[in-house]
Order: sequence, then structure tokens, then C-alpha cells
Amino acid sequence: MKKQTPSLKMNQMMSSPFDGLLLVDKPTGISSHDVVARLRRILGTKSVGHSGTLDPLASGLMACLINEGTKLSQYILEGDKGYRVQIKFGLRTDTLDITGQVLEEKSVTHSQEDLLREAFKLSGEMELPVPIYSAIKIQGQKLYEYARQDQEVVIPKKIMKFWDIKFLGMSENAAEFELRCSKGSYIRTWVDVLGQALGCGATMSGLRRTFSAPYYLEQGQTLENIEAGVKQGLISSAFVKMENSLPQIKRIRIKGQDQVLLGNGQISHDLRSQLICMFQPDQDKYIQVLSQEEGKLLALVGLEPGRGFVLRRVFKY
Repeated sequence: MKKQTPSLKMNQMMSSPFDGLLLVDKPTGISSHDVVARLRRILGTKSVGHSGTLDPLASGLMACLINEGTKLSQYILEGDKGYRVQIKFGLRTDTLDITGQVLEEKSVTHSQEDLLREAFKLSGEMELPVPIYSAIKIQGQKLYEYARQDQEVVIPKKIMKFWDIKFLGMSENAAEFELRCSKGSYIRTWVDVLGQALGCGATMSGLRRTFSAPYYLEQGQTLENIEAGVKQGLISSAFVKMENSLPQIKRIRIKGQDQVLLGNGQISHDLRSQLICMFQPDQDKYIQVLSQEEGKLLALVGLEPGRGFVLRRVFKY
């Protein structure tokens, strides 16, 4: 777990508008769009995005993208996620969470032993239906739009992966778990499948994102603390600079003519030689290229069959 560093004066890190990530601890009751709108006001920039939606019911870690950081969206989205989920048994809803219309109610009779046996079975890779109330598009229309208009549609299935399932406790008709999942997996679906296996049905009653690779919830801050810090001219470790945003990706540092050429969209001979030495096609999707003198992230380079090394993203400050 990454330890927070002390706050620094804003002008020590933000002599120009901030570029990078901002790790936010989202509260329940507001949408991801609401978080983005509030950050635009706090930071005084329109260029704000996020790397994975959290519904109003959910709270926890949102990796928000600021200015040039918005170009990192697909690279942050690819990461695994971690959640703490609260479950209510004996109830099924159309949305698979507590906000939906009740479809079925049953008595709850399972023991803790039954619960753990079935929960730990739901580990690994599975092909499962996506929730009807989701933003996946079918023939140009989002699934939840079909549901709201009461239109028939074939619910698609997708591969979902769950692991590191940890039991946190249970009461008469509720339980809490912590687990990790792959990009695009639905915790609501996992809960629904668990309820079906127990024979009583289940719905998600609470959700908190604790991890969004490679970041942890403990590194984030609430919107209130972020706003208070910005007003005082302070910036904390909840802000992650571009060059620190993708610690899992290898990096190369360049200077001089190599950097000039890169800024013009060209990969120099010397940089190509470094890439050949460092890039492992079976392990690496991208390599980061940083300025040796300033330390700034300049570009992301990938390998394309038939073309060799190509610039995937170039960053301008």
C-alpha cells in the first residue's frame, strides 16, 4: 500500500495547470458525472474525465483524469478493480441492487457454512450475463434504455473474472465480502449468481471500490478535502503527476535531438535501439518515454505487427 506524502505548496508542483491523475474518494448519493463537474469547478479546467464509472449507490476510489491526463484514460481503464460489497439475501431486483424494483422475495435459511461454500465457488473466470441495467450497447442503444422502455432484447454474456474473495461477516439476512475482479466484470452479477446458488436470491445493498490498479483507496481524498487544499494552495499525494501515473509500465529517458524528434512525431534511431533492447512483446503493451532533464512523460510507444514501434500517445504541456 502506498504511503501518502506530506502536502506541498501548489506552486511547487503546479507552475502550469496540473496534468495527471487525481485520486478521489467518491461518496454515495452522487454520480461519477457529478464528481467530474465538481472537479472542473474546483480546479478551474474543463478537461476532466474519469477511468471507470461508479453508480450513485457506490462509493470509493475514482481515478480522475486532469488535462493531459485525459489521454491516459484507456491505459488506466485496463486495470483490475477491488471492491467491498454488501449483500442483502431473500430479495431479487431488476437492477440487481437495492435501488431497483423488487422481482422476488424469499425466506433466508442458509448457514454461514452454506454461504462460504457457494461464495468461494464463484472464483475464477466465468461467462455470465451482463445486468440489463448497464451501459453496454446493443444495436446502438444502451441496455438500460431497452429496460426503461420495456423493450425486449437478448441479454449478452461476457467473460468475467473474480478472485481474492474474503468473507467479512454476516447477519441474519445480510453479508459483506471483499474481492477483486477484472476490467468490465459486474459485482452485481456476482451477487445475483450467489443468491441463486443459495436458493433465496440476493441483491447488492452497498458497494465501495477499494482498488483501481495500481491505486488504493487510502491514496484518495474526499472532494471536500481536495477543495479545501486547493483553496489553501496545497496539493497532496491524491494528485499524481503524469510521469508517476503508470508505474506498472516500463520507461525510457531521452534528451536532446531524440526529444525534439519525438515532439515532431518521430522515433529517432537511438530511441528505437533502446526500445528494441527493453520491449518484450510477450509482456509489454507499451513503453513510457520520459524527458531525462525535466522528468516529464513525453509519449507512450507500442509495437505494431508489420510497422514496428509506433507512437500511441504524445503529450504536450
